[in-house]
Amino acid sequence: MPREIIDVPVISEAIRRLGAPTSAVVRFGDLVMTCGMPPIDLTTGEIVEGDIRAQTRAVLEALRVTLEHAGSSLDKVIKATVYVTDPGLMADVNEVYRAYFPDGFPARTSAAIKPWAQPFDIEIECVAIV
Repeated sequence: MPREIIDVPVISEAIRRLGAPTSAVVRFGDLVMTCGMPPIDLTTGEIVEGDIRAQTRAVLEALRVTLEHAGSSLDKVIKATVYVTDPGLMADVNEVYRAYFPDGFPARTSAAIKPWAQPFDIEIECVAIV
């Protein structure tokens, strides 16, 4: 069974503009895997540079659209990984994150990383079932 790289309108193009050699989402069988999703404005494709709450909402909305485009959804996420540039941001990240998983949380790992060259402080990747 081959993997399927799925192009997501606005989001895939935004990721390509960042220069990252990645696909927004790949489907393999009944699994869907996203890239580390940055905070992308779903209308303009630009990076959302607001506070961490605004960035987290933008990331989770981009993930929602990406997963739905691939035939899945946030309620089918089984594993998430959250990357932030400062562990002190996690309380605000968690407050926004909770609202997107009202029926139970997927397994999750969170990691603080050195800031990258892009103007945002968070990425979230996930694995979901179809």
